Amino acid sequence: MQLRVENELSDEDLVVIPLPTNQGKVTYTVARLISEDDHAFAEAIVAVPDTAFAPPRRIALSRHSLALLRPGSSHRPNLHFYEGMILPPPA
Repeated sequence: MQLRVENELSDEDLVVIPLPTNQGKVTYTVARLISEDDHAFAEAIVAVPDTAFAPPRRIALSRHSLALLRPGSSHRPNLHFYEGMILPPPA
């Protein structure tokens, strides 16, 4: 199962994003980096405990706050870091 998930993700860019938790803290997760037109989105891969971030949810990202951490290769995706702040969903 793990190898299949890794193979499915190897050709997709990934992004590390900060997420607000339900307790007012911050956690980090890895999400798919989706580009549509001139917009960037973080798309949930799995549900993140103590947050509202779960598939198929997407969060809009500012392209100006994306930094490349590690370029990809034939067996691993590009890895980006989101330097912006993601606000909690409205109550």
